Amino acid sequence: MRLTSTLLVITSFVFTGCISRSYFQSPMHGNTSTYKAIPLHNDSVRSALYAGGHFLAGGTNQDLRDSYIGATGTLHQAHNFGTFQAYYGINATAGRYQVKSTFDEGNRRELNFGTTERFFGSAGANGGINAVLPFDDGEWRVFGTEFSYTREFGDYYKFRKDLPDSAVSYVNRKYNYFTLGFNTEIAGQLRNKNVLTYKIAYILSLNPLRNEFNSDGRLHPAYLSNTISYTAKKITGNIQLNTGTKLFGFQLGLNCRLSRL
Repeated sequence: MRLTSTLLVITSFVFTGCISRSYFQSPMHGNTSTYKAIPLHNDSVRSALYAGGHFLAGGTNQDLRDSYIGATGTLHQAHNFGTFQAYYGINATAGRYQVKSTFDEGNRRELNFGTTERFFGSAGANGGINAVLPFDDGEWRVFGTEFSYTREFGDYYKFRKDLPDSAVSYVNRKYNYFTLGFNTEIAGQLRNKNVLTYKIAYILSLNPLRNEFNSDGRLHPAYLSNTISYTAKKITGNIQLNTGTKLFGFQLGLNCRLSRL
């Protein structure tokens, strides 16, 4: 009996994990934490203004069957004060989201969308603060918090809003999207005075995915972000890899310093 019970538990776990479900999230899931350049403490820069551009691409939903591609423009102000740093800014995003047909086994429904592309866009604000520990030729941004707000619009938002609860497993129908993140970053100045950094962040969505027909009821998506940046004079280039709840994506971006104090 004990062996039989164990086999039943294992079999149930395996087959439950293989069930096809549908997760229709905000396109900003995985794309809220675009990299923001901040001057080093030892540069003696109190404040700097940056403009940025970022290319976005990735896969979403179960088995990454859906995909997106887009671009984000940013403008942010960074400050150094005491043993802290802070930034705040605005952003705008536009792109295309591809949705593929599937069979949702959780609700026993055929989702026959064809392979369609839908426009998405958003505008919002973001900010963050770091506790900093300077060292020779660099600094450790020991602990940081970051937040973001975006207001979504476009065809993909309308598509999600109109999906019936009985047809999908989880869906985010809201156009307001909030995230809270925690991070740490190490920055070092090279012999040529250029700066190389590595940042890891955990970003949590404050907008749960809902399913009125599921006993769990809701799911809070999150993702892990890894970013490498390189600064030469006024230009900071970065590459970012994001993995999380039904998500795998990357970003390529540039920040250009417009002014400094």
